[in-house]
Amino acid sequence: MIFRISLLAAILASLTFTPAATYQRLGAVAANAEAVASVPDSLASTSSFYSFRRDLRRCASPRCGGYFVKLVNERRTRCADNRFQSECYVASIDWNGEAEADSDRGLVRGTIRMGRDQNRGFGVFRATEVWHAASANEPSGTFFRVRDRGIRCIAAPCPTHHEARLNSAVSRNVAGVDLSGAGASDSSVSEATAAMTGPNGIIVSGDHSPVSGPAGRSQMLKATQFYLRAGKTTAQKPCMKTGCSGQVCSDKEVITTCEYRTEYECYKRASCERQASGDCGFTQTAELTACLRRR
Repeated sequence: MIFRISLLAAILASLTFTPAATYQRLGAVAANAEAVASVPDSLASTSSFYSFRRDLRRCASPRCGGYFVKLVNERRTRCADNRFQSECYVASIDWNGEAEADSDRGLVRGTIRMGRDQNRGFGVFRATEVWHAASANEPSGTFFRVRDRGIRCIAAPCPTHHEARLNSAVSRNVAGVDLSGAGASDSSVSEATAAMTGPNGIIVSGDHSPVSGPAGRSQMLKATQFYLRAGKTTAQKPCMKTGCSGQVCSDKEVITTCEYRTEYECYKRASCERQASGDCGFTQTAELTACLRRR
């Protein structure tokens, strides 16, 4: 009898969860989510983003009356004559069917080339994307393209968003985005929140602020301004692990058969999020690839 009581007490003790132990486990879960980082964004996906301002000088066109453009996050920009300047004059912007920006606060993506005909000898800009500022705030800090990864954690801080520094190949996951500092309307903030779940995401200018919680420490991006792509703000549902064994990454419930395979263990720690194609999928990290090969 004494032996049975002792054995029962030992089992109960092993099942006891102290707050400290619970936070350690929650921290481990969040750390794993942070460690399973997204594949770095390619330079092709973040390059050729420019700010612009109208030329208000009073002289004959095309020498005056065009625009000054400059690469965001860069100190120098290569102009049409292949010289590097703090900003480049272009005689015109070919909006190429995109919605023309209604103020100098917007951003454009595209290329600078040498003009022809009446613009011969001067640069011209051909736009492929136009992004509208959400408010009259002057942007400050660094410019990032931001997407919602579609994941949520039990404990904070949680790496819910992915940021890619414009005009570079630098990217990482961050513990959320605070848009309140941009001075935008509630409707614009709601639209931006929805757009971050889509393939285009939004563009945010701002700086990072440290955050901490039961899961450890991380960084949050605090916006001074944000931008929505003209005509391209369709929202998408968050990605989630589904299927009988969580082996499917989708934005909707998927019913599968329940036979078990050893490779399904690999997906338990894998990151299920929007990929560059805009579809949900498991991010193919080195850890996931190695795990699948072992199975």
